[in-house]
Amino acid sequence: MEKQVKDSLNFILGAVATVKVEAETAWTKLNTEFQSLAAKGAQDQSETSVTLRKYLQDGISQLEVLVGKANTAVAEAKQKVATATSKA
Repeated sequence: MEKQVKDSLNFILGAVATVKVEAETAWTKLNTEFQSLAAKGAQDQSETSVTLRKYLQDGISQLEVLVGKANTAVAEAKQKVATATSKA
C-alpha cells in the first residue's frame, strides 16, 4: 500500500513538472510568434495600415481619458463614503 501511495505521489509530481515545462515552452513560443507578427505589422506602411493605426491610437487615447475620468470619479466617491462613515 505504501508503495502505491509513493508511486501516486511521484506520478503527480512528475505530471506537475511536465505541465510546468510544457506551459513555459508554449508561453515562450507564443511570445516569439507575437513578436514576429508585431515586427511584420510594424513594417507594413500601406495606406490602410497607417489609417488603421491612426484610428486605433485615437481610440486608445479616448479610452485612456475615459478611464482617467472613471478613476477620478471612483476616488471622489470613496472619499465621500469615507467622510460620511467617519462622521457616523
